[in-house]
Amino acid sequence: MTQLATGAEAPDFDLTSTEDVVLMLRDEVSRTAVLLYFFDAGEEGCRDALSALGAAWSRLGRHRARVFGVAKAEPDALKELQRDLALPFPLLSDDRGFSAHYGVGQAAEGDSPPPALFLVDRRQRIAWTANPAPPMPQALDAVDKALADLPGPTSNYPKSVVNRVVNWWVNAFSRRRPAGTAG
Repeated sequence: MTQLATGAEAPDFDLTSTEDVVLMLRDEVSRTAVLLYFFDAGEEGCRDALSALGAAWSRLGRHRARVFGVAKAEPDALKELQRDLALPFPLLSDDRGFSAHYGVGQAAEGDSPPPALFLVDRRQRIAWTANPAPPMPQALDAVDKALADLPGPTSNYPKSVVNRVVNWWVNAFSRRRPAGTAG
């Protein structure tokens, strides 16, 4: 099982969420960066980390990032965990071992696998990773920095597309001004 490095393509997934829908990574990253938190739902420490992610949710949202918690647990157990912690983001049931594609889940006999974090950019590339994840406050500081360093959502658009949008916006705005007003 190989661990993914920064710059590598993030493996796609289609996993059942606590929102009763199947979420696909490729659909989510087209709109926003995605922070994936892989955890063991049976570990007590995961509750603190999930709570910290929940508390940072709006802060991450300002960077236009979504958070997904991913665990090898039944959707009903994850729904209960989400409800108990009042998490504002979905938890995904890793019922097909998707975490192995990220190099997550290796642990010594009888131990739980350590949690891991992966930040996936809009091109579906790993922008930042921590496997195993450090304590959540340190991890969130690093994630904030990585999110701030990501290019804007229109950075990959061809100039002709950007110019058309700007031209349309300027012309639409100028048509709304009453006649005889200065610009």
